Order: sequence, then C-alpha cells, then structure tokens
Amino acid sequence: MPTAASRRAAFKALHEKGKAFLMPNPFDIGTARILDGLRFDAIATSSAGYAWTQGVKDAEGLISRDAALAHAADIISVTSVPVNGDLENGFGDSPEEVAETVKGAIETGLAGCSIEDYTTNPARPYYELDLAVERIKAAVDVKNRLAPDFILTARSEGPTQSKAELEETIKRLNAFAKAGADCVYAPDLKTREEIAAVLAAVDAPLNILAGRKNFHITRKELSEMGVTRLSIGSGLARQAYYAFTAAAEHIKDSGTFGCFDVIDSPEPVVDFDTFMKSKF
Repeated sequence: MPTAASRRAAFKALHEKGKAFLMPNPFDIGTARILDGLRFDAIATSSAGYAWTQGVKDAEGLISRDAALAHAADIISVTSVPVNGDLENGFGDSPEEVAETVKGAIETGLAGCSIEDYTTNPARPYYELDLAVERIKAAVDVKNRLAPDFILTARSEGPTQSKAELEETIKRLNAFAKAGADCVYAPDLKTREEIAAVLAAVDAPLNILAGRKNFHITRKELSEMGVTRLSIGSGLARQAYYAFTAAAEHIKDSGTFGCFDVIDSPEPVVDFDTFMKSKF
C-alpha cells in the first residue's frame, strides 16, 4: 500500500492537472475495493452513504468524529488511491473543534477532507460568514503545520437558484479561498450558468457534485469549463439502496422472483427519498 505522504502528493497533483478528475464515493469496504479495482484516480467517503449503513440520517449529528475517521481508516486500508474525507461540519461549531477534526484526518491517512458551513441546526442552518471563515482558517493552520500538501476543501451548503443566493455562495467561496482553502465546493450548483459564474468569480479549484438526478453535463464539458474535480456524493449509495429496496418490495408484493434474473431491478413501490425518510 502507498504511504499517506505519497497519497497526499498524488491527490495534490490531480488538482493541478488542469483537467477534471472523477472522485466517486464508496460507502463501505466492499464498495471501496470495487472502485479501487476499477482504477479511479481518487475516491472519497460519503457522510450520507456511511450514515445509511449505520441506519441513521445524514447531517444530523448522529455520526461522531471518531466513527467517521474509523470509517475513513477502513476505506484507506483496502485501497491504493488517495482518499478524501467527507467530514461534514468538522464535528463541532468552534474553530478549535474543526482543527481537531482536520488533525485527526491527517493522522488517519486521508489525502484531503471537506468542511461544510452547515450547522445541523434547522433553525440556523448555516454559520455566519465570519465564523465560517474562522473555522476554515483554523483548519488551514493545522494542515499547514502537519501536512501542507493535504487538500482542504471548503463547502458552502446554501442554495444557489436565485441571483442573491448565488451571489452569497460566491461571496462565501471567495472568503474560504482567501482563508487558505485548497479547493471549494458548493453542492447545490447544478446548471452551466451557475457553474460558469462561480468559475469566473472564484480563483480556486472547484468541485462539482455530479452524482445527482437530472445532472447531464458531461465530464468533458465540465473539464472544458474549468472544473477541477467531480465527486459523486451519495449517488452510488442511493443507487445501491434503490435497487435493494426495489427488489425487496418486488418479492414481498408480487411473490415472484424474476427480479433476480437481471441486474436492473424493477421500479420500487415508493421513490428513494420517500423510502429513506420512512426508514431513517
């Protein structure tokens, strides 16, 4: 297995190639082995995918820092490529707690990680900008001291559909980049126009979430636009749970077993989001 240092170096180099690279997200050891065998350049953990394997919802504080880092360590132990960690909001509100999470990520052997500005509090979903920036500065400080080539990604979780929302996202991403983030990420960016606006306004490598419904911009097109990195998020986990649920509901409701004759499962009785909300 490659060393943590060599994985960090390889991951950093991917961000400097000038060509969008694909970073899919396994959700357990088995799926990590599959993606490693398919020879992707890098992979990343998925907080949602891992949460679902534990039978809980994502982004509600139900997964601890120790659990997330232990999961990342499992993924790293069975793969040979750089692994990025989806570490949610850093498992704490304060800059000090975020710094502790990034320190743990480096010690675990991750090549990079992402930190969100989402609070997990529905009444106050996003950190005030000043605090959000201080959190990123604390993360940058610890990674610069321990592993300068560790790739820190700062995420702006807010919506981007309206002009005001997109402007706020750009403002936040710029502030994160100026605070020292190596990569920026706004999961809600969906359209060519939104993505182009961010690329024109923010001087930092940009990650785009491609593993979503009705996202049909190709990797080639995104690369030509100037996008650096494409992640899949919970997309592969959603596909897996969707197929599992569809087959289970089919054999329960029909009493037949033809769904096992083909790889493609029949349509489920409920859609995926309804299913997840009812179970977790």
